[in-house]
Amino acid sequence: LQETMEDIDKNGDGFIDLEEYIGDMYSHDGDADEPEWVKTEREQFVEFRDKNRDGKMDKEETKDWILPSDYDHAEAEARHLVYESDQNK
Repeated sequence: LQETMEDIDKNGDGFIDLEEYIGDMYSHDGDADEPEWVKTEREQFVEFRDKNRDGKMDKEETKDWILPSDYDHAEAEARHLVYESDQNK
């Protein structure tokens, strides 16, 4: 959690705002139009990531984003491994 905060929080205020969140995944590089997935990520930030609607993610909100409590990492990895290695389906 600390490493993620340090990497994404570019202004050092201890929070991840929308532009820092998007900037971690997408660089405009002079593009006038954002891809659709970036627009979707903006909506995700507003609707789900920023739970208290203050325009930024605090440590608890960031933790819920990178380590969701309802996600079973072991089960997901097992499913992924079986999917990738089951050649004859």
